[in-house]
Amino acid sequence: MARLSCVCTGGALLALTLHLVGCGSSDSATSGLPASTQLINLTDAQKGQLCDWAVAKFGGYGTPVNCGSGAAPIMSYPDQASCVADAPGTAGTPSCQATVGQMEACLDSISPCATYAEFSSSPKCSFLTSC
Repeated sequence: MARLSCVCTGGALLALTLHLVGCGSSDSATSGLPASTQLINLTDAQKGQLCDWAVAKFGGYGTPVNCGSGAAPIMSYPDQASCVADAPGTAGTPSCQATVGQMEACLDSISPCATYAEFSSSPKCSFLTSC
């Protein structure tokens, strides 16, 4: 749930959007939210929970991954509020049909330093470009 800074800006948590010094992962395999819930139907509290999980997979709030050559990490947010503000909402992204489970599977499948092209062409992530 976070803005994937170089991946899925403007609502993909998403906004996707998932910082990592090297390549690490969250301690939890899932965000703890119901996998079938559509991203556009999450409450702000749920968006915060998804943001916390997603951003932790990529290092944490305010600690961007060093992707080398000045490249930006996939998910980069200074704080939870910024991530939640970038999450898909019913007004701004009604075509987004992605679910929490799909978001989790996507973020589990990509490197924190994946390029936008790698992200958008990934079978597990390409659907998020509409979010």
